[in-house]
Amino acid sequence: MSDKFPDHIDPLLFAERRGALSGDIKIAALERLSDSVIDHGGSVSVKIEFGKEGKRIVVAGHIEGVVELECQSCLQALTWPLDIDFKLAVVSSLQEAKQLDDCEPLLLDGDTLSLNAVIEDEILLALPDYPRHEHDCLAHNRSEDADYSATDSQTKANNPFSVLAKLKKTGD
Repeated sequence: MSDKFPDHIDPLLFAERRGALSGDIKIAALERLSDSVIDHGGSVSVKIEFGKEGKRIVVAGHIEGVVELECQSCLQALTWPLDIDFKLAVVSSLQEAKQLDDCEPLLLDGDTLSLNAVIEDEILLALPDYPRHEHDCLAHNRSEDADYSATDSQTKANNPFSVLAKLKKTGD
């Protein structure tokens, strides 16, 4: 086991040695994930094992952590727990990928594999497309806002269309 993740590895070498890596990766180091989260200061805990199933190289792992997303309803912070298990088979063509049954394909273009890219892909696939709080956060935020009723009555009093409403009622 190693506490540091190399940026690029040779998956064949790691699979033949049945290598394993574990440690923490900073969210700030994952560029595409950084665009999706609010807090870049956190990290995720990762464990990856390499092996072979027949002639095929298999990469299996687990990712744990917590990320802060932006709720798409109220635009406030939303804590999203990560608990991801993955199993990938290294393939070199789309035909090989179609033959997989129990693994997801990991297309290898070249001799090395970027661990950060694999981890980042798995996290991005686990995130929701439109993150939202479980409760109705808009109604929840209104009830907590003490100034809401005062600003609401001021808006009604200063409504520029109130003149039109009066004209409609009087028929003038």
